[in-house]
Amino acid sequence: MLFNSYEFIFLFLPITLLGYYLITKKKLQLWFLFFSSVFFYAYWSTTYVFLLLFTVVLDFYIANRIYYSKTQRARKALLLTSMIANLSILGFFKYYNFFADSLNGLFSTVGVHPSLLPTFNLILPIGISFYTFQSMSYVIDVYRRTSDAHAHLLEFAGYVTLFPHQISGPLVRHNTIVPQLEASSTYLFHSENFWKGCYFFVFGLAKKMLIADRIAAVVDPLVANMGQASNAEAILAMFGYTTQLYFDFSGYSDMAVGLGLMMNIQFPQNFNSPYKSRSITEFWQRWHISLSSWLRDYLYISLGGNRAGYLKTYRNLLLTMAIGGFWHGANWTYLVWGVFHGGILAVERFCKDQKWNIIRSSAVSWILTFLLVNIGWVFFRAHSVAQAGEWLKKVFLLNGALTWDLSFIALKHKDRFFGALVVGIAIALFARNTWQISFKPSAKNALLLAFMFVICLMYMGEESPFLYFQF
Repeated sequence: MLFNSYEFIFLFLPITLLGYYLITKKKLQLWFLFFSSVFFYAYWSTTYVFLLLFTVVLDFYIANRIYYSKTQRARKALLLTSMIANLSILGFFKYYNFFADSLNGLFSTVGVHPSLLPTFNLILPIGISFYTFQSMSYVIDVYRRTSDAHAHLLEFAGYVTLFPHQISGPLVRHNTIVPQLEASSTYLFHSENFWKGCYFFVFGLAKKMLIADRIAAVVDPLVANMGQASNAEAILAMFGYTTQLYFDFSGYSDMAVGLGLMMNIQFPQNFNSPYKSRSITEFWQRWHISLSSWLRDYLYISLGGNRAGYLKTYRNLLLTMAIGGFWHGANWTYLVWGVFHGGILAVERFCKDQKWNIIRSSAVSWILTFLLVNIGWVFFRAHSVAQAGEWLKKVFLLNGALTWDLSFIALKHKDRFFGALVVGIAIALFARNTWQISFKPSAKNALLLAFMFVICLMYMGEESPFLYFQF
């Protein structure tokens, strides 16, 4: 069920909110929210919902066993059990076919039967990368003794399955959400939070429907037919996808934040105007903040962080980003994207360690950072590394034929595309972040929200899944 669909906006959401607030007992409200979230997931797959619930139950009880275990050996064995179980499930559904195909291809080059390893017709469980990381982080925190074990399964299950962040984040922490689910004040109607929630939801919906999807109508066919695209179309596809991805994903995050606020649940900020960054280091402090902080706390620090000297710090940055890239999907393009960012982060850290201030101009730093981010997104979006190479050759005019023809872009989409692209880039680079706008309750603001909402409804029949649903 998509946030930008009729059934969600006009059926699921109002029924859930009414039930949530009309039930007057806290425990029953939490049960209602839990069952609503399970239904939300089961609407997509009644089979894989049991996989989600298995993860919840497994990690809850393992964390409790870790908390009460008296020996380090037992604690470590339980932690490994959780990690092996979680990563095996994630790895099988998300990466098995990829590695089987890659190895079969390798075998065929040396004369071995090309179908030595079987492949399966698997459907990736939606949201598995997100809920697996969230559930694992709880077990790791209990193991590290940075958190107590939660007393009740229901609150933990409510945290992992909570429908606003269930599919594509934000990647929230248990110590942020569970205490809110335990507090009685969460279940009381709060008009100011509800208003702010409507604001975030409608603004996020507008980002998706009015900007991201309008750009996607041109970018998607261009990428699919990059071999026929001109240099100009390749450049437009690059900047278009950069804009599309930001408004699609930050739009989803804003909608998730808004849905949480409607129920008095606070989610962390996930985007902070990332395209205003003046370094890749700053970019990762502003882009998908919940993921970058998760990678820092549970992967980079576990690898040793910056505690073991310069060379190992650079290695840890590279490994963290490579794994973070591959987390997004089973394709070499994601690994290359992660290594690309990890390499730049290592170079920036090296320059900082050496106290080299190579680029003193803020404008030049921003231009270089924005260009590097765009190059990275080419690998992120391309179907293969080879296609990414072909795309970048056209962007940087290395294909030997300078062509500025735009005839491949369908005429009916041109005006919408260019309008959305210009508005999107202007907002991303010059406007205040959604979180910085003080959108107070008033008749004027209510009319503005209603107007934006009606415009979005006009495009509702053309809705498409959010890009991060595939991860």
